[in-house]
Amino acid sequence: MSDHARAAYAAVSDTLPRASALPRAAFADAQVFAAEQALVFRAGWMPVARESDLAQPGAYRSVDVGGAPLVVTRDAAGEIHVLSRVCRHRGMPVVEGAGVAKALTCPYHLWRYGLDGKLAAAPGMERSETFDRADCDLPRIATTRWGGWVFANVDGKAPPLGPQVAPLAERLAPFAPQDMVTVDTISLESPWNWKLMVENFLESYHHIGPHAGTLQKTNPGLTTYEGQGGDLFTILENPPAGEGNHGFVVAAIFPTTLLFFSEGTPLATWYELDAIEHGRFRLNIHLLAHPDLAAIPEFAAGFRAQVMTIHDEDIPACEGAQKGVMSPLYTPGPLSHLEASVWRLHRFLKARLAA
Repeated sequence: MSDHARAAYAAVSDTLPRASALPRAAFADAQVFAAEQALVFRAGWMPVARESDLAQPGAYRSVDVGGAPLVVTRDAAGEIHVLSRVCRHRGMPVVEGAGVAKALTCPYHLWRYGLDGKLAAAPGMERSETFDRADCDLPRIATTRWGGWVFANVDGKAPPLGPQVAPLAERLAPFAPQDMVTVDTISLESPWNWKLMVENFLESYHHIGPHAGTLQKTNPGLTTYEGQGGDLFTILENPPAGEGNHGFVVAAIFPTTLLFFSEGTPLATWYELDAIEHGRFRLNIHLLAHPDLAAIPEFAAGFRAQVMTIHDEDIPACEGAQKGVMSPLYTPGPLSHLEASVWRLHRFLKARLAA
């Protein structure tokens, strides 16, 4: 760990009653972010797709993880692959966005790859003495599946995901996330540090502020609590206020798998942080539901409106926090017992950056 990263996370407490917010360097220092890219994003299990969104053979989806452009594919045999999407010729990304294709063809010099990453064609290379087709496949990235998601580990060294999050899988089992499908996706450019988004997602203490007219009425912030937590996950319980309301569960697999599940309706959201840079990222809010609910024509519009109402309340909070933590006058304050999941994230980051 660099001296900058060590200093940024050195004060993270081993106990919640003595825990404080992160210092300015954790958000403002480019060297800290570089360490996070290498030791958190590329070294961890990151969600890159929903299996149901890759149901059709030939389906692909582009993502960026820790500065590495990747593509998730399903080949003609039905196998899912996560590949580097950087052409083995001169580095051009072979694909952008999502869609369905029979092959991945680099738009620069038309090198063509199968959906399993194998090089299929490289025009004009017959006179090269160093070209060897077998050495020019797209690199394959370690993958695993959990709860209907495809996860990737760029450096290939992360321990198996499932055993580390077994209590989370047990808590989410009644929601059957593996059976859910994507109803819609909301994509938003988010000009603040990625940790501010994750921290905001992981505590409902702020219901009393930004969500005073919405979530605070149905799920009061001061009654929320961390139900379970571990080195790699946290579960935040949000009990309902009286009859007629429903509880909900907020869960995370660190660093950025952010999940919401409703106790009353078979729906969920996946907040995906993609193309993370220092001070900004693309937020893709995936709206998930069980197929029978997703099939109702008017459901998607209502679900989208509800989610955007809440996120519109969160945007000023994240923008304001970004401005504040960048101030030379910012001093981190103590965390509340209501921010146990935030503290657990900080402990995870401290451990990762010291590894």
